[in-house]
Amino acid sequence: MRSARDVLSAASFEVRQFRILTRHFFLRLFKNDLVDFEDQMKERVIGVLAILAVFSGLLAYVYLGQYGYMPDKGQSWIEKMFIMTFFMLIMGLLAILEWDNIHPDARDYSNLNPLPLRARTILAAKFTSLLLFVGLFALSLNLLSSPFFIFLLPWGRSPSLFFFLGHAAVHILIMFLACFFSFFLYVVLLGLFQSLLGSKIFGKASTYLRSLFLVLQLFLILTYLRILVYGLSNLIPADRIANNFSKLGRFFDFYPPFWFTDLYESALGSPRLPFHGRYRFALIGLAVMGVVFIFSMGLSYARSMKRTRIGYKPRLRKFRWFMAAAFNGLFLRNRIQRAVFHFYRKTFRSSVFHRMRLATFLACGLAFVPFLITMKVVRKGHLFDINLTMLSIPLILSFALLLGLRSAASVPVSLEANWVFRLTERPQVRHYFAGHRKAMVMTNLIPLFVLVFAVYSVLWDPPTAFNHALYGLAISILTMEMLFIRFLKIPFSCSYLPGKEKMQVFWLPYLLGFIAYLNITSRIELELLRSPSQFVPFVISVFLMVAAIRAYQVFFLYKRNRIRYEEEPEPIMVGLDYKYPPHKRNQA
Repeated sequence: MRSARDVLSAASFEVRQFRILTRHFFLRLFKNDLVDFEDQMKERVIGVLAILAVFSGLLAYVYLGQYGYMPDKGQSWIEKMFIMTFFMLIMGLLAILEWDNIHPDARDYSNLNPLPLRARTILAAKFTSLLLFVGLFALSLNLLSSPFFIFLLPWGRSPSLFFFLGHAAVHILIMFLACFFSFFLYVVLLGLFQSLLGSKIFGKASTYLRSLFLVLQLFLILTYLRILVYGLSNLIPADRIANNFSKLGRFFDFYPPFWFTDLYESALGSPRLPFHGRYRFALIGLAVMGVVFIFSMGLSYARSMKRTRIGYKPRLRKFRWFMAAAFNGLFLRNRIQRAVFHFYRKTFRSSVFHRMRLATFLACGLAFVPFLITMKVVRKGHLFDINLTMLSIPLILSFALLLGLRSAASVPVSLEANWVFRLTERPQVRHYFAGHRKAMVMTNLIPLFVLVFAVYSVLWDPPTAFNHALYGLAISILTMEMLFIRFLKIPFSCSYLPGKEKMQVFWLPYLLGFIAYLNITSRIELELLRSPSQFVPFVISVFLMVAAIRAYQVFFLYKRNRIRYEEEPEPIMVGLDYKYPPHKRNQA
C-alpha cells in the first residue's frame, strides 16, 4: 500500500501540474482569431477592460443616480434589468469571440498526451481557466458600477447595517452569476451543435455558425445602444406596451436578464416584480449548463483523442482541371499572377484563422445592416423602395469585406511560405500585386455583387438592380485600390507587426471617415439612378482613377520599393546627427 507521504507527494505534484496548465489555458484564451500575438495581449485587454469598466459605471450613474435623493422602495428592478442586459450581452459576445478556445482540442491532446498528466487534471485546469477569464471581465463590468448599486439603493429599504452588507453580497453574487450564465450559454450551444452535427460536419460549419451568432449578438448590442440613446418608446410605442402588458409574462419566460433580476430581488427578501417566480429559471439554467458544459468538454476531449484524418478523394477531377486551365488561360496568363492568385485562394480555403478573421469583419457589417433598417429614416411601407438605406447596404458589406481582407492578408499563415517567393522572386514585382488584386476581385467582390444583383432584382426591376450592383462593384474596386495602394506584401506570407493600425487610438477618425464614405457614395448613387444615362461616364471616371493609381504604383512606387517580406518595427530610439546638424550641412 502507498504511504501517506507518497499520497501527499502525488497530490502536491498534481496540484503543481494543475496550476501550470491553468495558467497556460488562461493565457491561450487571449489568443483568438482577433488577437494572436502576445505583445498585443496586455495592451488590448487592459484597454478593453478599462472601456467596459468606464461605460458600465456611466450606465449605472445614468440609471441609478436618481436614487441618491429618491428612496428605492422596490421599483429599481427595471434599471437593474436594463444594466444586467448590457452585462450579459457583453459576456455573450466574449463567448462567441472565444469559441475556438473553449473546449480542449486535438492540439491540446497531441501536446499533452505524451506527458504524465491525468485527464481530470487537464479538464479541471481548462474549466478553472474559463472561470478566471470570465471572472476577469465580470469584475471589469462591476468595478465602477457596483458602488452605485451598493451605496444608493439599500438606504431606501432599510437603515440596518446588516441589510447593507447583505445587499452588497447579493449584488456581487447575482451579477457574477448572470455574467457566467451568459458566457456559458453560448458554450453549451457550441457543445450541442458539435454533438448534433458531428465533428466532421461541425468543423466545416463552425465558421458559419460562429459568424451567425456574432451577427445576432452585434445586432442586439446595437439595438441596446439605440434604446439607450433614444429610449424604448422610440422602438416600441408606450401605448403598445401598455395594451399588451399581459403578454410580457411570456416574453419574460425567455428573457434571462429578467430571471436574474427576479433572483436579485428575491434574495433581498422583497420581490415586488410583476410576473414573480422566474428566478427558478435562472437557478435551473445555471445547474443544467454546468452539468452540460462539463459533459460536453469531456466528450470533446475524448473525440479529439480518437480523431483521425480522412483523405479527400476529389470528384470530377478532369472537369475541374479543364475549368481551371480555361480560367488560368483567360485571366491569369502570367505565371506569377497565377501563383499568387491560387496561393491566396487556397490559403483562405484551408486556414480557419484567416476565414474567421474575415468573418468577424463581415459580421460587424451584417450586424449594422438590420440596425440601420430599424432606424426611423425610411417611411413605413417604403422600406424596399430606392432610398439611401437600401443603397448603402451593399456598400457597408463591401467596405467591411475589404477591411477584413486588408487585415487578414497582413497576417502570415506561415512565415516559411515567404521563402518560396524569395527564392523565385522576379524583377516584375507588379505581377505579384496584380495577382493579389485579381484574387480579391474574382473570389470576393464579384460573388458579393452577383448576390446583390440577385437580391435587388427581386426587390426592384433587373436593369436598376444591375446598375446598383455595377455601381457598388466600381466603388468597391476603387476603395480596394486605395486601401491597398501601398500594400507591398504577398498576402499571408510576410511578417506582421501587431497593433500597427492603432485602432484603440484612431477609432473615432476611422468611424467618422466610414460615415462620410457611406453618405457620399450612397447620395451619388441616388443621383445616378435618377438619371441612368450618367452611369457610363461614371464608370469611365472610376476606371480612369483606378488606372491613375495603377500608373503611380507601376512607374513610381514599385520601382523604388521591393516586396516587403519583413515588417520593420518602429525605432525605439531616434538618433541625433550631432556631427552634421541641419543648419551646418551646407557648410560641410
